[in-house]
Amino acid sequence: MTVATATGLLATVDVAHETSANRIGPRTDGADLRVTTGTPLRLAILVGREPANLAAARAAALGACADIVLTLATNDRQSFVDRASLLRGADPDAVLVVASARDQKGVLDLVEALRCAMAGRPRQPALLIAADERMRAQVALALAPLVIEAIPGPAAALARDAIVSRLRGMRRPASDVVLRDEAVEAAARALASADGRETLVLDVNGASTSLALANPAGAVIALHSHLGAGMNADRVVARAGLERVRRWVPRAVDAPALLERVFNRARWPDAVPATTLTLALEMALAREAVAHTLRDAERSGISVAPFRDAGAIVCTGRLARFPRASQTAIVAIDALEPSGVARISREKPDALIAAGAMGSRGIPDAANTIEPLAIVMTQWPKRPTLVTVTDEGGPVEQRVARGAFLLIPTNGRVEVRVAGSPERVVADSVALGVIVDARGRPLELPQRDAERLPALARWHNALTALSAEGLT
Repeated sequence: MTVATATGLLATVDVAHETSANRIGPRTDGADLRVTTGTPLRLAILVGREPANLAAARAAALGACADIVLTLATNDRQSFVDRASLLRGADPDAVLVVASARDQKGVLDLVEALRCAMAGRPRQPALLIAADERMRAQVALALAPLVIEAIPGPAAALARDAIVSRLRGMRRPASDVVLRDEAVEAAARALASADGRETLVLDVNGASTSLALANPAGAVIALHSHLGAGMNADRVVARAGLERVRRWVPRAVDAPALLERVFNRARWPDAVPATTLTLALEMALAREAVAHTLRDAERSGISVAPFRDAGAIVCTGRLARFPRASQTAIVAIDALEPSGVARISREKPDALIAAGAMGSRGIPDAANTIEPLAIVMTQWPKRPTLVTVTDEGGPVEQRVARGAFLLIPTNGRVEVRVAGSPERVVADSVALGVIVDARGRPLELPQRDAERLPALARWHNALTALSAEGLT
């Protein structure tokens, strides 16, 4: 893919993976831009007793893909020494202090512990103080001689964007580098503008997970975390627990063997899965990485309903590179649990991310970067419902009952109707067809292996997502 810059020159983008890079563009002597996950940023949050301030601070960290290593609130019961020890042990790159007049004494106590913890350190963290002018002056006096940066409070969206921009600047190693999360957001914005509908770009790669929801007007809500299916696979297990990852693997596997495979993914992040079981594990890690990023959003006061209601879902990264299109589709559906009707697509190898990198520099061009895969319809019928799918071969009727999960293959332009509803869904050619999901929301897996394994086998067989012989 080539992209024309404002000067008429052709641009080349290097999209970095864990141990390699993919060059998109015509040049061979170098790249105009590089896309990387950036430098990890360790963030400590000091906040008053108001839950809204803590949620807003977490939301800013999620938008900036910063790792929260410590949270201290004024209503915590730690002593001064304990707080200082925790801050010293956390070793943050940045500290976000959200102060209000109501918690003046408590915040100043936290700040005193921070000054004590940072004393004598050869490298001081960036100190971001969100407070009114009077409170900020008191915090600056308590932290002297450390230098502070005044920022707006994170409760307002525009102020939160300013905090995200500052934290991202600390993660960006050079001026010609575009952070992957920036590229994902720019790609979502370009696709939504071109398509005229809310578009979600769902990106899972080896080191990070991103969900960027854009509307045609250009507004973006984004979630980013350092959870992945390769280098950071162990982080997914640490957050979700081994059992939550194991539950997605459609065969009986003991915990020690699964744990060894997870850490092999972290040690050999760019390795191509050699067996169906290894591929199933990567798919399971991707599901949990998305699910836990959404849970982080809920903890931060961000509604996840708009992400699930998006009319268009575009998968990038590892999700887009699964060998079969059906594997991309089933992981996206299981992880996101979309509602209503949505069109699922995937990027051509790194093409959309490269276009997003250029879009972050003001030149969006996402044309011909994605491949439509399927239309997914989510239902929860009280009684069996008739779904009619019409394509170039004529109409096909399918009766759908609760708990069903099935694929209706199509050819050419597609029209979908549900009996009893005047609405119809029309789409151009898709690679797989129409996926009808009547498994319910939230999606629940049986606890016992005797029930869970047959259910997973049915779901994967419905889309021909995994070969059964590879799992024995």
